[in-house]
Amino acid sequence: MTLLIFIDESGDPLQLNEGPYVISSVAVREEELGVIDNAFHDLIRSINGQYRIRVNEIHTKLLVKGNSPWRIPIVERARIFQEIADLISRLNIVLNIVAVVKARPGVEISRRRALGIRRHALKLLVERLYMTRADEELALIVLDSKNLREDANIRRDVERGIEEGLANPTYRTYITFSYSHREPAIQIADYVAYLVRHIIMKQYRWQSFDFERAFLTIESKIRRCPGEETYEECGLKVWEIE
Repeated sequence: MTLLIFIDESGDPLQLNEGPYVISSVAVREEELGVIDNAFHDLIRSINGQYRIRVNEIHTKLLVKGNSPWRIPIVERARIFQEIADLISRLNIVLNIVAVVKARPGVEISRRRALGIRRHALKLLVERLYMTRADEELALIVLDSKNLREDANIRRDVERGIEEGLANPTYRTYITFSYSHREPAIQIADYVAYLVRHIIMKQYRWQSFDFERAFLTIESKIRRCPGEETYEECGLKVWEIE
């Protein structure tokens, strides 16, 4: 069978003044992917039926900000936000996360440097993917598709990360692209990246949203360091740039 690894991001390397740039991955065995798909489809059907809205996927930023189609009271959106965390906590998945932050104010980020930051962040993530214990000999990395040119650039960066990473590949790796509305696991990666971004900014609460509670709910899914209980520098890597 195949190990499936879904990747998404939150933030922008060009906008580190506004907050961290976070990339997260969700690893799941191929035979268990249907559990994720069914759970998210059931959740979306329940939301649409209860609130009489038309949601096709869960894009976390839209949910939190109340943008279309999430035109429902903020208290209800916060409840759904926590419900997603509860769902994630019940799934048989492994999370790896890389967050990029500025070490000090005044660090200038040019467009060229931003591309280098994303490239290195992907390398750090790939290293962690190969450190994730898996019995599979084959892995498929699935990234959220943007456009043909951007997808080609990201593919090149991931392939370079595989070649230059410090961790030896533990399985044959292939790369493909899909769309988040087709892949609930990409929606999970989006949720985790968005949530971790707020936690790193120490924004534990915002109005009715309790980001700290949600993070503590999914925390057990972050990959631990071998033989330890901590995930810092292992499943969760924070890279401070000078």
